[in-house]
Amino acid sequence: MAQEPVDETPVSPAIRGRAEFLLKEHQLAVYKRTDRIFAGLMTFQWLAGIATALIVSPKAWAGQISDVHIHVWAAIFLGGIITLFPVMLAILRPGEVMTRHVIAGSQMLMSGLLIHLSGGRIETHFHVFGSLAFLAFYRDWRVLIPATIVVAVDHFIRGVYWPQSAFGVLTASHWRWVEHAAWVIFENIFLVQSCVQSVRDMRDNALKQAELEALHDQAKASSQAKSEFLANMSHEIRTPMNGVIGMTEILMDTELSPEQTEYLNMVKGSADSLLQVINDILDFSKIEAGKLDLDPIEFKLRATLTDALKPQYIRAHRKGLEFVTNVPADVPETLFGDPTRLRQILLNLVGNALKFTDRGEVEVCATVEARVDSELTLHFYVRDTGIGIPKEKQRLIFESFTQVDGSTTRTYGGTGLGLSISAQLTEMMGGRMWVESEPGSGSTFHFTLGFRLLTDAREKADTMLQVEWEGLSVLAVDDNLMNRRILQEMLANLGMKPAVLETADAALAALREAHKAERQFDLVLIDAHMPEMDGFSLAERVISLPEFQGVPLIMLTSAGQGGDARRCRELGIAAYLSKPLSQAELVEAIAGALSSSQKKPSEQTPMTKHSLRENCLSLRILLAEDNIVNQTLASRLLEKRGHHVTVAGNGKQALAVFEKQVFDVVLMDVQMPEMDGFETTAAIRESEKSTGKHIPIIAMTAHAMKGDKERCLASGMDEYLTKPIRGKDLFDIIEAFGTSASEHSSHGVNTEPVDVAFDGKALLARLDGSTELCGELIETFLEESPQTLSAIKIAVEARNAADIAYAAHALKGAVANFGTNHPVFGAAGALELCGKSGDLTEIDRLFVATTDALSRLQSELNSFSERVLYCHHKT
Repeated sequence: MAQEPVDETPVSPAIRGRAEFLLKEHQLAVYKRTDRIFAGLMTFQWLAGIATALIVSPKAWAGQISDVHIHVWAAIFLGGIITLFPVMLAILRPGEVMTRHVIAGSQMLMSGLLIHLSGGRIETHFHVFGSLAFLAFYRDWRVLIPATIVVAVDHFIRGVYWPQSAFGVLTASHWRWVEHAAWVIFENIFLVQSCVQSVRDMRDNALKQAELEALHDQAKASSQAKSEFLANMSHEIRTPMNGVIGMTEILMDTELSPEQTEYLNMVKGSADSLLQVINDILDFSKIEAGKLDLDPIEFKLRATLTDALKPQYIRAHRKGLEFVTNVPADVPETLFGDPTRLRQILLNLVGNALKFTDRGEVEVCATVEARVDSELTLHFYVRDTGIGIPKEKQRLIFESFTQVDGSTTRTYGGTGLGLSISAQLTEMMGGRMWVESEPGSGSTFHFTLGFRLLTDAREKADTMLQVEWEGLSVLAVDDNLMNRRILQEMLANLGMKPAVLETADAALAALREAHKAERQFDLVLIDAHMPEMDGFSLAERVISLPEFQGVPLIMLTSAGQGGDARRCRELGIAAYLSKPLSQAELVEAIAGALSSSQKKPSEQTPMTKHSLRENCLSLRILLAEDNIVNQTLASRLLEKRGHHVTVAGNGKQALAVFEKQVFDVVLMDVQMPEMDGFETTAAIRESEKSTGKHIPIIAMTAHAMKGDKERCLASGMDEYLTKPIRGKDLFDIIEAFGTSASEHSSHGVNTEPVDVAFDGKALLARLDGSTELCGELIETFLEESPQTLSAIKIAVEARNAADIAYAAHALKGAVANFGTNHPVFGAAGALELCGKSGDLTEIDRLFVATTDALSRLQSELNSFSERVLYCHHKT
């Protein structure tokens, strides 16, 4: 008969040692647990013995005189002596060898006492066998030895001298105790086997657990090695990709022949595709390894969606598709969540929609699904009119590396990772993703995400605009239904009265009808691309009519064409903006259009999305970067933007230059020779402690793994930008920091705080002379700033660095509305810096300085309101 093969895989000494440790640990837990069981059992037996004595023989009689029976006293005192000592050991010294052996002997003595109290009844002898079975709970056969000896000796002595006590008879055979001991030994044979088998099972389980732990450690080490490999691979790939993409963009801005332009577009497209594949693989690997974390922050929903979807509008226009976004007015704007991952999900879904749609439209919509207190669930959907997805494929597309058409001859490419990553990101953010589709009828991808609502004082600025533009009559013309609906909601949300029409003819008719009724439209928004009569033709018709020449016009387009800006200038159109429009861009364009309507047509220059940003100043930028290609790329991009760049090849050079020159922003590479970006940042922040200033430092690195951003921010950097560097991303971040930095230099020869009074004229100029808006802004600040200062005070008293940084940042942001030259701006910035760094040694002095400066600003604002705004209203 063939024997089954035995697994004789050698076990390492380390695993055996760990298994032995686990076995001992488990046995000790069993010993302690069983000690506690016997402590309770023996206490119960003692009380039961007393009750038995009181029931069976409560009193002893001598004639008519009675007294307490000696059995009662024996149950109380002898039972107490037998019980209390082992119970005390079980409580004070559980798990020890002596404790369980004392308990074994005492338990057998208690059995003997109970047999005695019952008069040697045969039934009470079963207590001995039950006690032995309970002792087997220790899974240590050695405790049965003292128990057996105690039983044998007890029955021998009482059987010889007090046979009635032991056996319930007046006389008994001298060998009867041997019979009882033999029965005990017979039971012990089975109990010993049970204990030995239990220990063997425990040892096997311990060995298995030790092997599992070793495998877990190996897997953890493998995961760590994988993470390190991914980090290195990310850095090594992104660095040359930065040069390829960046230098291609620069080259495309030079004079090229059509053929060269075509080739460079191919290079750029291929590089973008390669980068997307790399990002997908890295994200998928991070999710698999559990290394991908969310980074929840405060963000503006509509601005995030607009910025994310701008490039997709260009793609849609090139394919001749209509692309609309719709965020109803009831959807809150300021949220707390991860905008980066929201953007990633939307870009994947919209990218797929554009790829699989050849005609029709793509729609992106966000609505409120649920709202409980400060918790908000938003429902997003991306709808297209593309090829659709068969029913049997709809579940599979969310799996990794799976596509609807997986053949080598498929029309549409891709890795098959995008939807899988998006679905997993959605789950991580507390939502879910699903699809509704019919082949040939398009698809709608739905997903829900959870956010936290924030009540921010900055949102009150929106209500100021509603007061300023309340009842303003606006005519909007767009042939697309979704665009009309979006314009209707955005304009109504600003307090205006919009009339939104579909065709140019309908718009002309509405203008004539308004003129006849002696009404006037205050503003006209026109879509550039409409059938029959386009936007420019409509604008020419409107401007040619004398009665409408004073009405400001804004031109909207899905994608700009060459010469459009010139035509707008010739026609006197106030603004020319491309979709998607954010609420902020629309507000700024309308404000500019209404103010420009008071100028002569020859003085008007059409406002574009670029001109909305042209007010940014030329910045002095220190670039710390060791890679020659990256130095060239960043320098060229920034210099073409009008900024001045000083390059340092490593951290030491950067510090040397920083001490001699004045800069507005620092771009810091993380990985550099001699002194890396973290050490350089720490040195800069240390030097700032004596000045109370803070220069923005932006990490510019190829490290894009989990924890890299957090490490950069924790080291004192203000923002984090991954390579390959995109010009738009770089400009957005630098100019966001640089606007305030240029007005309030963070360091330099003059390190004393700038002591400048509040400039009311500058504030009015920024608000286009609107005293109403200015008054609302000042009133809101005067109401909110004491609460913010109180929050700072509480955080300072509690020495809570995080709360100090948060509240000081809020105060600094509010003060920035009135200019960044005022002392309170610098004082609040110094408080924020202390909170971020965790160094609170100067915090009390800085808080006093902030309080004094804020009190001064409040006084200046009150004086300005009474002196200027009140007088203006009176006149």
